[in-house]
Amino acid sequence: MASSLKSQQTKLNSHLIIIFIIMFTEVLGFSIVMPVLPFLGLSLGLNAFEVGLIISIFSFSQLIASPVTGKLSDRFGRKPILIVSQTSTLIGFLLLGFANSVWLLVAARLIDGLIGSNMTVSQAYISDVTSPQERTKIYGYSSAVFGAGLIFGPIIGGTLAAINYSIPMLFAASISLISIILVIIFLPESLSLKKEGIKLKFNDIIPIDEAKRFFKDSIVRKVLLLFFIYNFGFGLFISSFALFAEQQICITTLEVGFLMAWIGILRVIFQSLLINPLQKEFGENSALSMGIISMLFTMVMLVFTIEYIFAYIPLIFIAFGTGVCRPIFTSKLTKSVNKEETGSVLGVNNALSSIGQIITPILSGALIQYLPSFFLPALSAIIFVFLFILWIKGSKRN
Repeated sequence: MASSLKSQQTKLNSHLIIIFIIMFTEVLGFSIVMPVLPFLGLSLGLNAFEVGLIISIFSFSQLIASPVTGKLSDRFGRKPILIVSQTSTLIGFLLLGFANSVWLLVAARLIDGLIGSNMTVSQAYISDVTSPQERTKIYGYSSAVFGAGLIFGPIIGGTLAAINYSIPMLFAASISLISIILVIIFLPESLSLKKEGIKLKFNDIIPIDEAKRFFKDSIVRKVLLLFFIYNFGFGLFISSFALFAEQQICITTLEVGFLMAWIGILRVIFQSLLINPLQKEFGENSALSMGIISMLFTMVMLVFTIEYIFAYIPLIFIAFGTGVCRPIFTSKLTKSVNKEETGSVLGVNNALSSIGQIITPILSGALIQYLPSFFLPALSAIIFVFLFILWIKGSKRN
C-alpha cells in the first residue's frame, strides 16, 4: 500500500514537473520576445504609437481567449487544448521570426494571443492533480517558475537580437516546440470525466454581472479600484519600457534585456528574503505604503535618468515596489470576500487588469511618439501619487 502510494506520488510530481517546464517555456518565450518586439516594429517602419498598438493586440486577444480556452479544456480535456495552444504560440513565434512586414507582425500577435493561452490551462491542470491542502504551495512553486522565466528570457532575447532580430524569435519557437513534444510524450490527461457540452456566455469573457455585484460592496470596490490604478500606472511604464529606454537613454536591445533581467532578479530576491519579514515587522498596510512610495520614487528618478549605467539604480526600487504591492493587493482582495467568492473576484480583477493592459501600451506609445520621453515616467509618477492619496484616505477611514 505504501509503495503504491509512493509510486502515485512520484507520477504526480513528474506530471507537475512537466507542467512547470511548460509554464517556464511559456514565460521564457514571452520574455525573450518582450525586449525585442518594439525594436522589430521600429525596424519595419512603425513609430512608437504604432508599436504600442501592436503590443496591445496580444492583450486584447488574451482578454477574450483565456476564459474561452479554459472552457474548451473543460470540454475536451487539458492535454489536447495545451497542444493546440502551444502550437499556436509556436506559429506566432515563427511568424515573428520571418516577419518582414507589419501584417505578419499583426498576424503573429493575433494567432498567439487568441489561441495560445497556455497559462490558463496549465493552472487548471495543477488544480486537477493537487489536493486543496497542497494547492497553495504548488501555485507558489509555479510563481517561482514564472519569475525564473522573466529573469533568463530578456537576457537571451537581448543577446540574440544583437545578432539579428529574427534569431530570438526562432529560439523562442524552438523552446515552444520542445514543450509540445514533452506534453505529447510525457503528460497524461488530468480529467477523467470531461463535460459533454460547453456553454459560453459573454459574461464568461468579461464578467460584467459579477463586477456590478462586487462594486456595490464599498470594501471590495476600494481594493479593486486601487489594484486597477496600480496595474495601470505600472503597465503604462513597463509596456513601453524598451521604447522609453531606446529614446531617452539611447540603448540597444541587449542593454534593455539586461535591465529587464535586473528587475526580475531583484524581484525574486526581495520576495524571497525581504517582503515577508517586512510585513511581519511593520504590518501589511505600512509595507504597502512603502511599496507605492518605491514605485513613485522610481518614476521620479527615471524622469532625470539619461545614462544607461544609472538606470539600474531606480529599477531597484521598482523591483521592490512591484514585489510588495502585487501580493498585498491580491491578499487584500481575497480577504475582502467570502472564500466561495475568491475565484469570482480574482476573475473580475484579471479582466480589469487585461483591460488596462490593452490601453496602456497605446497610451504610452503615444506619449513617447508625440511628447518628450520623460513624460512617460512623469505620468506614471502622477498616477502613483494619486494611488497613494487614495490609499492613505481609505486606510484612515478603516
